[in-house]
Amino acid sequence: MSQSQANPPHRRQRAREIDAFDPLSLDSLQKVIRERLEGVQPEQFPPDDFLGAGVYALYYVGDFDLYAPLRESQCRVPIYVGKAEAGNSSYGDPADKGGLQLIKRIEKHAKSVAEATETLDVRDFRVRYLPIDDAWIVLAERALLRSYRPVIWNTVMPGFGSNVPGSDRQNARSIWDTVHPGRPRAGRLCNRRFTLAEMHERVRLAIAASVAIDEDEQDDAIATLEDYRKRPIWRPKLGRESGPRVVVQDIDRFTAEMDRLGLEIPEYRVVSDENFASNDPEMLAERSTSPSALDALPG
Repeated sequence: MSQSQANPPHRRQRAREIDAFDPLSLDSLQKVIRERLEGVQPEQFPPDDFLGAGVYALYYVGDFDLYAPLRESQCRVPIYVGKAEAGNSSYGDPADKGGLQLIKRIEKHAKSVAEATETLDVRDFRVRYLPIDDAWIVLAERALLRSYRPVIWNTVMPGFGSNVPGSDRQNARSIWDTVHPGRPRAGRLCNRRFTLAEMHERVRLAIAASVAIDEDEQDDAIATLEDYRKRPIWRPKLGRESGPRVVVQDIDRFTAEMDRLGLEIPEYRVVSDENFASNDPEMLAERSTSPSALDALPG
């Protein structure tokens, strides 16, 4: 009798391994939140008043050519995902679950869209919203961003949901404000990284990934998007540098964009480096919501 016959495998060794379902994992949560959100009928933008905090998604249904594939998806692919928390205090007071946090955030976005009259109209948007318990709101937003990756206005077009910047005349214009001009708060210098044509190219790559149904096709499109690089246009001077506050790294693109935008060119200095400002708020915002960053989340 062989050794294997004398000592047959234990039952546990022969048993199949099946992945255990974790209802609190990010993968499980994103499926549940997405199903629940997509079960909500899209409403006008902004919708009528309602109470509560939670998450929401905006959808484009208008005629702006750049967003044609999103329109054709018929509210399947959001252009923006956001949240509004109930506002727990640092003293541990209960969240205000009967407030207007979510509707006020959506109304703020509607005002931004209404100001971008050259390219957008509030009537060309729809919104879905999902009031949920405050403890889940941040995680729910991240889950939706990962599920719908890349969400255009969260990733490749940062600036839509940002707070009003200071009055410094040397603020960079966000990508969102460059593609959709009209907001009075827009910066008075061109974007630091991309021209308008380059922004459009990146948006097309991102939309191709957003609407892709095949997973391999989506992964390829996202890889192409994340490999997209251009020489920086300008940066603020570093603390150790002297001279003008505006340091131009690509003079041709800088002057062309400033001329196209009809902006006054300030005093500047030209350099040959390709450094990015490490504290650029737009780059930080885009990096935190990029497809690769969202995929790196545990779950």
